[in-house]
Amino acid sequence: MGRYIIGVDNGGTFIKAALFDENGNQAAIEKEPSVAMVSKAGWVELNQERLWEANCKCISRLIHNSEVEPNEIQCIGIAGQGKGLYLVGNNGEVIRNAITSADSRSWEYVEKWKQDGTAEKVFEYTYQGLYTSHPVSILAWLKDNEFDNYNKIQWVFSMKDFLIFRMTGKPVADYCNQSGGSFMNLNTGKYAPEILEMLGIPEIADKLPPLMHSTEVCGGVTKEASLKLGCTEGTKVIVGMFDVDASATAMGIVTESELCMITGTCSVNAYIAKEPVRNHSVLMNSYYCSPGYYFIEEGSNTSAGVLEWVIDILYHLDNQQMQQKGQSIYEVIDKVVEKKSPNESDVLFLPFLYGSANNSKSKGVWLGMSPVDTREDMLRAVYEGVVFSHKWHIDRLLKNRPVPKAIRMAGGATNSNVWIQMFADVLQIPVEIVEGQELGVKGAAMAAGIGSGIYNDFVDAANKGSIIRKTVHPDKEFFDNYNKKYERYLAAIKNLDNMWGLY
Repeated sequence: MGRYIIGVDNGGTFIKAALFDENGNQAAIEKEPSVAMVSKAGWVELNQERLWEANCKCISRLIHNSEVEPNEIQCIGIAGQGKGLYLVGNNGEVIRNAITSADSRSWEYVEKWKQDGTAEKVFEYTYQGLYTSHPVSILAWLKDNEFDNYNKIQWVFSMKDFLIFRMTGKPVADYCNQSGGSFMNLNTGKYAPEILEMLGIPEIADKLPPLMHSTEVCGGVTKEASLKLGCTEGTKVIVGMFDVDASATAMGIVTESELCMITGTCSVNAYIAKEPVRNHSVLMNSYYCSPGYYFIEEGSNTSAGVLEWVIDILYHLDNQQMQQKGQSIYEVIDKVVEKKSPNESDVLFLPFLYGSANNSKSKGVWLGMSPVDTREDMLRAVYEGVVFSHKWHIDRLLKNRPVPKAIRMAGGATNSNVWIQMFADVLQIPVEIVEGQELGVKGAAMAAGIGSGIYNDFVDAANKGSIIRKTVHPDKEFFDNYNKKYERYLAAIKNLDNMWGLY
């Protein structure tokens, strides 16, 4: 009889579930689409019941197709998108659609808090700004615009906390998510009701779930849930983490020397440290899933996730359909981008379809077009714009730590050799690619392995499972050209900033 663990990662496009043996080898993996609903610009929601059913479908198919006996599964680890708002009422019923971290409807509240000094007061507790993706911001909007729904709240969950509640019946939350969502005082390690008072939502203080560490077992799968999931009743479930932490741990970010970039829906750029950065020079500080560390993070919804929209607009290619047929979209578009060298086009792209780190009202822009420019120029500009967005974040992080020997990279852009090389060339730092594609799944499984006693801690898990597949070194040939383009990119952001208030 073997011992297996399951890792589940709820991303922006797909739910992924994978089965690993006790040696860290992936035995099986399944995917299930997860479809967000965009009702109007800036409003991005998910149907929570469909989210739960899709997770059940994915996990049950995984167990069935793997032919592993359900009683051999030791533990399940769940990772999900951070921030956003997932609510349940008194009887565990869903109150409304989830409002995801890509949503920006609360932007006016965030601007008001910046202007009246509230954001600065909150910073003394959280060491990060207030953003439209934060649950506290969305809750303030909900109180004013959907008071009946606000009044029904029993528990305020993150995505993975809602799924764990459905699996186990236990309301729990982890330090990573809750500190990242501006619920916690990073000086004390506890919830901060003072923050909720300042933001005008004091009623939420007793709606926050009990805190536990990511690798702790919070309960077992209920009988009802086991029938849907295809696992044994009582199978252990850990508290889990948000997807960024899961990916970072799978990339081997377990000491202070490493720095990572995750190129997904969101541009995530981060390292871990024993102390938060308190000088306002980084966007976000939160607790890391490895106790004793803080996650020092720069991020925005400006990364490889914009590519799906771009290729649909420019080439009418459906990435999901191509993946289902076993085709890689990157085989097509890399050839297109390679047709143009960096010095052949001056077209810029601002990847702000969901706003930028500095202005949630900003929009996506192609800039500097002329009659000689083509779709090839526009597509190359998208690649470059995403890299420039990451560079902006990386430069801010490097004000607080030494330049690393290399940056570890994960996410959609690692499917493109052209894009990886571009990252190395623009940053002028070697880029390391970690073995494996679904790192969020792997990180969640690593945490489940710790919770079930297979690994001692994240260092042990990383030493056994985080392997560098390749290292891409920077080329200096186009460095000057990229630098000039980056200067124009920064100037474009600055000069367009006042325009977005007109929309």
